[in-house]
Amino acid sequence: MFKLILSCIAVAVCMKSVNSLTPDQKAAVQAKLLTSGLHCIQDHPLNLDEIKMLRDKKLPEGENAKCFTACMFKQIGIMDDMGKLNAANAVKSAEEVFKSSDKHLEKSKQIIQECISVNDAPTSDGAKGCDRAKLAFSCLIEGADKHGLHITF
Repeated sequence: MFKLILSCIAVAVCMKSVNSLTPDQKAAVQAKLLTSGLHCIQDHPLNLDEIKMLRDKKLPEGENAKCFTACMFKQIGIMDDMGKLNAANAVKSAEEVFKSSDKHLEKSKQIIQECISVNDAPTSDGAKGCDRAKLAFSCLIEGADKHGLHITF
C-alpha cells in the first residue's frame, strides 16, 4: 500500500503544471507523464526526500532517481534505447504538445538543440542512460527556465 501511495505522489510531482502553458497543453504533458511515471516508478522507486528534490527541480544523486528519469525519457520517446537523447523524437513530442502555440514550440526546439550536446558527454552506464538522463534533466530544466517555460514539478 505504501509503495502505491508513494508511486502516486511521485507521479503527481512530475505532473505539476507548466505555468506558461494552456490547459490543453498542460493536460497533454500530464497524460504523457502519468503513463510513463506509473510504469517507471515500479522499477525505480523514489523515497519522499527524492520526490521533494524533484519538486525543487533538483535530481537526487541516488541511482533510482537517475534511472527513473532515464525510464521516463525513454517512455516519452526523447531518449533512445542506447541511452542518448533523440532530438527528432523530442521535437515530434513537442509538436504534439504545442501544436497550437508556435511560440512554445520554438522555445522547445531551442532547448532541445541546446541540450542535445549531453550526448557527447562521457558517462559510465552506456545504454542504461541513467547518467545521461541526469545531465539531460539539468539541461532541460535550465533551458526551460532560460526560455521562459517555467516548469514546476
